[in-house]
Amino acid sequence: MKALRLLIVICLLAVSTQLPAKEQPVPDLGLRDFSGQPAGLDKHVGKGKWVLVMFWGLNCPICERNKPDINAFHDAHKDKDAEVVGVVINGMESKAAIEKAIQRQPLTFPNYIAELGLMAMNFQIAAEEPFRGTPTYWLFNPKGELVAVNPGPIRKEALENFIATH
Repeated sequence: MKALRLLIVICLLAVSTQLPAKEQPVPDLGLRDFSGQPAGLDKHVGKGKWVLVMFWGLNCPICERNKPDINAFHDAHKDKDAEVVGVVINGMESKAAIEKAIQRQPLTFPNYIAELGLMAMNFQIAAEEPFRGTPTYWLFNPKGELVAVNPGPIRKEALENFIATH
């Protein structure tokens, strides 16, 4: 089992795109909080911690399976060196369904709502690659530089390993 986990971590890291760290403003994804007010990643990014952004969607079974591991990562690191921010891509018209999904499977990290079109356009500008679907992850270093993009699920151990080696 331990060998299988190691193989999964290695495979997930191979899928990730490691970006060269570069100065750039925190991307504006047109996010809203659950009261409908504008929100941004700049509230979290560049504040001295690693920030993992989880892009997720309703009706994404892979997202549902990955959320407990992402919660565990957030809970283990939020008071030390890293935090997680969720971006649900279904738009404000799906707010009630999003709230029900979070009630069914509580998330311990803050979440914001994005309109897919605007978010995908700004995602491509910031990441220099298209948004491929959910789940997708961005990882910002403590200085606020986008250093990795990972389409698909990722494990807590893979995140911890990446952070430890960078």
